[in-house]
Amino acid sequence: METINNSNCLINRPGGFVITDRALNFCAFSDGAKILDLGCGTGATVNHIVKNFGFEAFGLDKNIENSVISDKLAKASAEDIPFASNSMDGIIMECSFSVVENQAKVLEECFRVLKADGSLIISDMFARGESAFLQGCLGRIETKENIINFIENNGFKIILFEDYSKSLQEMWGQMIFDK
Repeated sequence: METINNSNCLINRPGGFVITDRALNFCAFSDGAKILDLGCGTGATVNHIVKNFGFEAFGLDKNIENSVISDKLAKASAEDIPFASNSMDGIIMECSFSVVENQAKVLEECFRVLKADGSLIISDMFARGESAFLQGCLGRIETKENIINFIENNGFKIILFEDYSKSLQEMWGQMIFDK
């Protein structure tokens, strides 16, 4: 687990930025690529992408703190992305797809905003057993099969699906010991 101090806010993420880096490297974006982070929180991933990959990165979050809003981070819903059609090379959603209210609308917006050769990166949890609808920040947890079918039925082709459950278990274990 990596704990990042960003704007005096501690952010825990499964695997640190290892999963983010793996996804961005797999997609092999060109220099100067435009990447949008949906559900960006305080912008840790946006900052990481700019600093370590040199891409132009933006973040949207409907719950972003006003003190964090900038020319790169905006308060907006993933269901209504305020960017032009065909304007992004990549869209990344880290632990945010499971909590959006209307997943079909989000995928429709992603399809609209992505360039024809663009990539959608979703890093989120999935249920090993039955789907569940949880209270709080965890949202809905769907089975791997349901997630794959839903994404493909909404216009995307899944090229890579990796399981990082061990990173999530490590993060939760560390959180228990830290608290």
